[in-house]
Amino acid sequence: MGAKKHTNCENTLPRRYADRHLLYQWSVQVPEFEVQFMDRVFRKLRGRKPLHLREDFCGTGIVCCEWVRRRKRHVAVGLDLDRETLAWGRKHNVARLGKAASRVTLQEADVRRVTDPAADVVCAYNFSWFLMHPFANLVDYFRQVRASLADDGLLFLDCYGGWEAQQQMIEPRLIETPEGMFTYTWEQADYNPIDNIALCYIHFELAEGRTLRKAFTYEWRLYTPAEARDALLAAGFSDCRIYWDFSQDPEVDLYRPARRGQNQPGWLAYIVGVV
Repeated sequence: MGAKKHTNCENTLPRRYADRHLLYQWSVQVPEFEVQFMDRVFRKLRGRKPLHLREDFCGTGIVCCEWVRRRKRHVAVGLDLDRETLAWGRKHNVARLGKAASRVTLQEADVRRVTDPAADVVCAYNFSWFLMHPFANLVDYFRQVRASLADDGLLFLDCYGGWEAQQQMIEPRLIETPEGMFTYTWEQADYNPIDNIALCYIHFELAEGRTLRKAFTYEWRLYTPAEARDALLAAGFSDCRIYWDFSQDPEVDLYRPARRGQNQPGWLAYIVGVV
């Protein structure tokens, strides 16, 4: 889930940092890598620099903010239905951009809407598109995204799987921040093999025993890359490309195009829908 492992350490992050959005950004999100990845893939496939980003299920809009930091001509719009989270993002992320804040818009809106102007890139990260189930709902979502993209636009998704993703498990990790250490725990509480619906939680533990139990709850369908490809093609995309992590080092990401992936207990991949 994007977190880094650290050993032989204890929780030292003060209780005043018990903010679930801040802790989530520290432990899960990697906006610098994701923006760099989207920019690299787009330039390779399309031969130009992308300018306009739409971040679906944007939450605090941190990817939008990283996008506009990258180039002065970049603009970004984020869509989400959680008003409280959007407000947090405007205060803690967008406002800190200075003049660049004018190039970020966070909207309380359904991602299943066609937006204008057309985006060069749409992304739905942190497996948020798993919330679109059953399969017909996923196809409908991709169809609306397709209509919101430029003629040479790309849709970026991330995906996880492997047989451990279907098991009940609790995975704690110590996270290092400039302010101290805290424990991020990913819990897979339930999985139904009949409909592939999984129930998962994120917990946080700070210094002095301060805990945030079930800070985030997810009930989603574990889609496979094959299902994503089928849905994208059904929605009108011309192609779907899978980027598999070939790195042997858990601290290093090395995503490359692949037609075959190694069967593993757990894996991460990026999926790119090509207009």
